[in-house]
Amino acid sequence: METRIVTRRIELQLLIWLTVALLIAISAATLTACAQGQTTAQPPEIRYGESVCAQCNMIISDERFASGYAYEISPGRYESLAFDDIGDMLASAAAHPERNVTNWYVHDYTSKEWLDATQAHYVFSENLSTPMGHGVAALADRSAAQTLAAELSGEALSWQELMARHKSGMLAEHMSDSAGSSMDHAQ
Repeated sequence: METRIVTRRIELQLLIWLTVALLIAISAATLTACAQGQTTAQPPEIRYGESVCAQCNMIISDERFASGYAYEISPGRYESLAFDDIGDMLASAAAHPERNVTNWYVHDYTSKEWLDATQAHYVFSENLSTPMGHGVAALADRSAAQTLAAELSGEALSWQELMARHKSGMLAEHMSDSAGSSMDHAQ
């Protein structure tokens, strides 16, 4: 009889330990699944005609000017935000210096493919109608940017020049000076 009692106690202790181990495993899986953000920085997923710009809350509809950035929300976790205009992306980053932006993304004006914004070439022109009137388009190729800039009586800029132009307030000034007066450049 004593052997039966001891065996039963061992079985109960084993059952308790297995239950505890299972609860720990479930808790760990739940915490991992609930962690915010992505494990890699990547361009935002945009559903054209449905997704809204993180800066102005307008629907993103023109892929040529869509942009985004990824920022670190916690070590190794990233969130990507989408914008309808390159100028809005820069304005958002300036308005939220607490965000540690790790990657910048723009669409090529011609191919509409995602580009690393820091490697792209830009056209800034009052004759380029963009969703929020900032007048900026991105291109993968420098000569294509120079050609488009000449066609639009604009300027070809590097990423550093674009950032400097934004920091000096020139993009926001362009938006308020020419809203509604710029012509749309046909592809």
